[in-house]
Amino acid sequence: MSGTMQVSTSLMILGILFVAAAGCAPQSTQPAEPSSVPPAPTLPSLPSPTVPVAATSPSGWATYTNQGECGYAISHPSNMDGTSQGMYNWNLNVSASEPLGLIANFIYISVIPDGFQGGEDGSIYNYHPADTQTLLNMQVGESRSLRDFDPNLAPWFTYTRLPDTTLSNQAAQTYENPQPWEFPAGTKEIRYYLKANGCTYLIGGYMSTVGSGQPGAIDQALFDQIIATFRLAL
Repeated sequence: MSGTMQVSTSLMILGILFVAAAGCAPQSTQPAEPSSVPPAPTLPSLPSPTVPVAATSPSGWATYTNQGECGYAISHPSNMDGTSQGMYNWNLNVSASEPLGLIANFIYISVIPDGFQGGEDGSIYNYHPADTQTLLNMQVGESRSLRDFDPNLAPWFTYTRLPDTTLSNQAAQTYENPQPWEFPAGTKEIRYYLKANGCTYLIGGYMSTVGSGQPGAIDQALFDQIIATFRLAL
């Protein structure tokens, strides 16, 4: 009898020790696997380049070709006159049988060869090295004034960078000034900067936004149609 009790007592002690040991066993440090994989973050999409309406000139249009070191060609309606102003500048405006006085609407092309020294004297239309660098460093959607040091002039020199525009199958940085200095109310400037062939092409124009119908007026649709014909020399 006493032998049986000793065996039972020993079994009970062993059972208690086993339970205690189990309770002290280290827990697993591996994290539980998630029930589902979270979706990958969505990256913001970049604005697509704007493509002009037309890439070829309509029938009956004239074509101007610049065969200098920064060669290019552009077409325009036959009732418009193109004028070269020095070796780097070309302007285009509507023909007139009588003097128009101030020509408020016109298209311009300025070319700046890489390594060109100068520009502060205005020898290349609308090219100023510091202003150009400010514009080229802007991000899409950003607005900056090129005369922020003068509160009276700042609004007239404020440009907003728009999405790039495709010109001659290349991306051109695009800018808009809704009220350029010394131009009549309702005039807007658009300008493009295109780098190719060892040159910077500054292509732009001043156009009417009010549908005035005044002699010499160039509206946005005509401006876009002309700019779309711009092409680089091969």
